[in-house]
Amino acid sequence: MDRRRRPKALAVTGRVGDGWIPGHAADWLSPRFRDSRPVIDEAALQAGRDPADVATVYNLPGVITSAPAAAPRDREGRWRGGSVSQRVEELTGAAPEFAAAGFVHFRVEDGTSADVTLGRWSEEIAPAVREAVAADRT
Repeated sequence: MDRRRRPKALAVTGRVGDGWIPGHAADWLSPRFRDSRPVIDEAALQAGRDPADVATVYNLPGVITSAPAAAPRDREGRWRGGSVSQRVEELTGAAPEFAAAGFVHFRVEDGTSADVTLGRWSEEIAPAVREAVAADRT
């Protein structure tokens, strides 16, 4: 997207949108999130809306490994991959602190079968995050 039009699109999201998925698999630690979310929130406020009504859902690429990774994020802070417990810890912290409404995992080819990777996501990570977030809310 043309950089000159990005703030306009973000403002439209704030004024009338139900949700936002940061582009380029940007997560809550990225400059894209830090620069973009305030534009959405300000537009929502100017339109008389609660910024919390514009949900943020994150696309999360990366490998889900069987053992913990020494460095789950690269030097720029992008998630590269890690174990189920590392992913659960990341997402459990992001949900309340950065108002994450949801997460979408997209698989990165690393030689692990899709069944194993998606099983780790759907049977281990997602339930553990839901449980931890629910417990934190009570």
